[in-house]
Amino acid sequence: MADYKNTRVTLLHRLCSDEKDELSWGEFTDAYKRYIYLLIRGMKIDHHDAEDLTQTSLLAIWEKIGGFNYSPEDCKFRTWLYRIVRNKVIDHIRKANTKKNKKVDIPDAETHSDPEIYDIAEKEWRAHISDRAYSNIQGNFSEKVMQCFDLTLKGKSTAEIAEITGIAEATIYVYKQRVKDALCHEIRILNDKWS
Repeated sequence: MADYKNTRVTLLHRLCSDEKDELSWGEFTDAYKRYIYLLIRGMKIDHHDAEDLTQTSLLAIWEKIGGFNYSPEDCKFRTWLYRIVRNKVIDHIRKANTKKNKKVDIPDAETHSDPEIYDIAEKEWRAHISDRAYSNIQGNFSEKVMQCFDLTLKGKSTAEIAEITGIAEATIYVYKQRVKDALCHEIRILNDKWS
């Protein structure tokens, strides 16, 4: 598994230079593949096509990243990435329309303004980072602790969790707070390193 503590800036510089290698690309795909998939699904594309479009988008990114000039004050990397993904989705729908000789609506992504694109990319990024952080901290806690936290996420009350797990309510409060603190900490780390 790639070390997510590496700075994204360093990774982007390696990918944008002639030093682009399989290890750097592996780190990139491990960090961004799920995010790209979520962006595509957010444009109302079914699972199967979204998987194909994720691969198509990654290939396009590989081909174009050498020309990307990292300048976060002008354009965040996620916005650049979203535009590539959006264009691949639009191309896919246009091709499908031509083959089937029918009209399928192109997702609203085609008509989004830059601020709207940024908002969509940010929303999906926050979800991606939260999922990644949750995945990263799971190994730090016992199965019972994570079960309590998961039940909380499902809307169960502390009393219901105590009844389901046989754990005292006071202990459940402690478990939930420990996981919440670790999750917030991990989200901050990932945001600092990958935003």
